[in-house]
Amino acid sequence: MKQPLVNSPFLRCLCAALLGAGAALAAAGAWNAGGVLHTVLWIVLAAALLVLLAIVLARSLTRDAEREQRQEIQLVTKLLREEQERFVFHPIQHNMTVEVSDLCQEIRGLCSRLVLARYRLQARENRFRFIFSSLKEGFVLLDQKQHVLAYNHIAQQLLGIPDAAENKELKEAVHSRRILERTASILKGEEVTPFDMHLPDGRIFSIQIRQVRQEEPRRRVGILILLLDVTAERSALQQRQDFFSNASHELRTPITSILGFSEMMEQGLISDPEQMTQSVRIIRREAARMSRIINDLLFISKMENEDEPTEAPPINALEVANEIRETLEPDMRAKGIKMEISGGNFQIAIPYSHLYNLLANLMQNAVKYNVENGSVWVRIETDGYILRIGVRDTGIGIPEEMKSRVFERFFRVDKGRSRGIGGTGLGLSIVKHLVSLYHGTLNLESTLGKGSFFELTLQLPNTGGAAAK
Repeated sequence: MKQPLVNSPFLRCLCAALLGAGAALAAAGAWNAGGVLHTVLWIVLAAALLVLLAIVLARSLTRDAEREQRQEIQLVTKLLREEQERFVFHPIQHNMTVEVSDLCQEIRGLCSRLVLARYRLQARENRFRFIFSSLKEGFVLLDQKQHVLAYNHIAQQLLGIPDAAENKELKEAVHSRRILERTASILKGEEVTPFDMHLPDGRIFSIQIRQVRQEEPRRRVGILILLLDVTAERSALQQRQDFFSNASHELRTPITSILGFSEMMEQGLISDPEQMTQSVRIIRREAARMSRIINDLLFISKMENEDEPTEAPPINALEVANEIRETLEPDMRAKGIKMEISGGNFQIAIPYSHLYNLLANLMQNAVKYNVENGSVWVRIETDGYILRIGVRDTGIGIPEEMKSRVFERFFRVDKGRSRGIGGTGLGLSIVKHLVSLYHGTLNLESTLGKGSFFELTLQLPNTGGAAAK
């Protein structure tokens, strides 16, 4: 560290030389002049000379020290401006006076606290940005003048908010008329109800606009716009509505037939034995239809409560498939449909109801939605650990945009046609539940107007695999 100028050895020698010279001059003058008066005068003169030299030297030294300190401060300022954060963590490679060095240390301590505070603030901001960007819900925060304070990426995508929209007015960032109108209404103190926004990709968001208040340190009023993904809730609601609609229609039709024919028989309006037999046949058919609907509902409700396959005695897969074909014979003859079943002549240890419902729903659909004189192929295979089932038909096919929905509960491709041929829209949903229960796979290939191919696999329970019959 550089020593102050007033403490340098050179100055100390100079001051000593001046004092010695002054004393010598005073002594010489006193000796030569003789007398007390002359001696005093020479001493006063020497003292005055020394005082004058000291004043001149002090002023000169002060100016030099000030100039040097000013240069050092300018250097520190330049380093602080150019080095910035490096100035805080790296010592200055220059000799400084004690005063400037102490000042640098104070500046360095202050800057280090500021840098640390900035890092903490940046880390907190990054955490909040990460949380907001990870949310599936969108949000936009406004002040009481409808200026945008903050928003996340989801809201930006859904509402088309441009980049760097902070501090802009809401009408410059969002172009939804309903949002602008309801935001203005809530500022007036009016009650605002949520509303749904439907996206082209099928997602549904509920937009909720509410007023928020900050109590401390100063009371502030703002507006929060929330965009909540309610696609699953709306889909479930729609499925329930479809179920009640379909189930009501399907149950109403057989009940109407049963009540109508039974009242006619009770009142004696049907007396011909052949008509009586036909009426009984219709009542029995409609009662069986009601039973099928109720059984489907009970079965899928039971499936929802099962987590793992239950143990069961082995059954012959081919026998189950042939049993189902026999029940479909009347419909197949009426439409001229041919069915071919291959494989399946083996024992598998899964519950009869599971295999029956799995095959029945696939085979029934292949007959129901087939064309006149069409064909159905059923293939059942196993390697002892995996059961493979494939059902192909030459039916009407499934539109491409509906393939992902045919396994939804109560969903039907053609509601009018489905109601005409019966069913509740639960068949493929039952198939999907069974495949999931056995940790299998389910694939669909379909071409509109040419037919469909359902292929699925089931992991058989670990009971020794399948045994050839």
